[in-house]
Amino acid sequence: MMRQYSKIATFLLVFIFLFSGLIKLNDPIGTQLKLEEYFDVFSQDFPAMEGFWKFWIPYALPLSILLSSLEVVLGIALWTNYRTQQVLWTFLGLLTFFGFLTFYSAYFNKVTDCGCFGETIKLTPWTSFFKDVFLFLLALSLLFTDKIKEFNTRMLPVGISALLSILLGVYTYFYLPIHDGLPYAVGENIPQNMKSREALRFSYVYKIQGKEVTLTEMPTDSQAVFVSMQALNEKEARPLITDYRIWVDNDTTDYTAESFKGKKLLVIIPNVHHSHLEALKDISQLAHEANKKGIIVWLLSASSDDEVNAIRHEYQLNFPALSADSKVLKTMIRSSPGLWVLNQGTVRGKWSAYHLPSIDEIDQSLLTLD
Repeated sequence: MMRQYSKIATFLLVFIFLFSGLIKLNDPIGTQLKLEEYFDVFSQDFPAMEGFWKFWIPYALPLSILLSSLEVVLGIALWTNYRTQQVLWTFLGLLTFFGFLTFYSAYFNKVTDCGCFGETIKLTPWTSFFKDVFLFLLALSLLFTDKIKEFNTRMLPVGISALLSILLGVYTYFYLPIHDGLPYAVGENIPQNMKSREALRFSYVYKIQGKEVTLTEMPTDSQAVFVSMQALNEKEARPLITDYRIWVDNDTTDYTAESFKGKKLLVIIPNVHHSHLEALKDISQLAHEANKKGIIVWLLSASSDDEVNAIRHEYQLNFPALSADSKVLKTMIRSSPGLWVLNQGTVRGKWSAYHLPSIDEIDQSLLTLD
């Protein structure tokens, strides 16, 4: 019986850690942004340690890849019985760390999505916390079974998993996620994703004949007294995209709606100080060729006008510059600069600064049909 329990507990720990680590390695910038959010929150909530937390912000990306890789390595190590006791203690340490983050998020309502499973599966902070507690108890229980006696010192599988994990994180950083689970992925229609997914449904509490009754429809009794109402499907009805907006200061044109008209090539630079600006030399030429084909080119950035105009002059970017929120731009594409192609509001292509397309590839992407 105990041996069977050990196998089940091991399988659950291995599966969840491998799943979690690989999902986050698929999108290391997403985890980087989440770590930066935590560091920023802690720097505000613990002002005496502000310098300590802010110190880590520039290192959020390597930390993202290393922590995600550690999850994969621990899963492989436990599966292959590599130094089982030491591995289980490492599990406990990592789960204590994750548990602190998720509890803090849940109790103080600071970071509403912990990013435990990247952007693929959204968990509430309390769900994430109880998940970490469950895994902590599983790992702890294995220390009291014969599992700790099943160990070897063959490091090859663990070493290979570490190397491949880091390479995967580096690859997806430079060449975009292999699987894009965001509402801005290729094939997604942005205007559609900005609409409610279903009509809101409500429950109503009325006092009828002195008793409170919960109803799904308005009562016909004229003597009923309204008490309260609550949305039943608020999460399910909420649009996938709620904050997409493009603007130009002191201009009344609705550039958000305008971005959905015709063919657009958007050059996205959330922050000019954290970008691979050398790619703009090739992008400038690409934009010139796109204009010849009737494709409208815009530059979108959250940086100041002075900073944007400086790089436009330096790299001869002869197309309009517009503004958007930094977080939205980083969600649209995990590269800076990055290229994002729209046709009538539908995403037809995405390319990173390290893997730019030819004009023929862009043209071909715009011909793609759903």
